Amino acid sequence: MKTQPNDMTGKYLGNASNYFPIGTKYYEITGISPTSAIAVEIDKQEWVKAVYVNRAPFHVMNVFSIPKLCIGLIVIIVIVIIIKWRQSKKNN
Repeated sequence: MKTQPNDMTGKYLGNASNYFPIGTKYYEITGISPTSAIAVEIDKQEWVKAVYVNRAPFHVMNVFSIPKLCIGLIVIIVIVIIIKWRQSKKNN
């Protein structure tokens, strides 16, 4: 089934398909949960609907798609840097 989604974000990462080549672009289809199906660009301005069959394995880039987690990690890193900097300043 070929379809052109009304609204596509292109924000999906990885390549969990054994069928489509690496670098294939995935898009969200308006009105359909991306956990059910996504659009896959097979040619310029041509998409197919890919239906969820198996859960994709975890990819480290998934962590960066969660804003609160990213902010939390940055805050923790900054705190650790400040603590280390203060400790080294006291030792001098």
